[in-house]
Amino acid sequence: MGTIVNITITKIVDFGAFCDAEIDGKIYKGLIHISEIADAYVTNVADYVTVGQQMDGYVISVDESKDQAKLSLKRVSQ
Repeated sequence: MGTIVNITITKIVDFGAFCDAEIDGKIYKGLIHISEIADAYVTNVADYVTVGQQMDGYVISVDESKDQAKLSLKRVSQ
């Protein structure tokens, strides 16, 4: 964990954004919680990301048994 990976936003919801993340050559379903979108207070996730957008994401944790990952956008630049 703590690595920067390529992600693609797949869905935007009130509480964050879902994405596909390639981690160590494997694709995981990822969630970027609204609190991990930006340093500023976020009220509308769609103001920061769009479906299909590719960007870097910071890996917070990975659940290999479920092929799921928690990611952050704001930690990429820290």
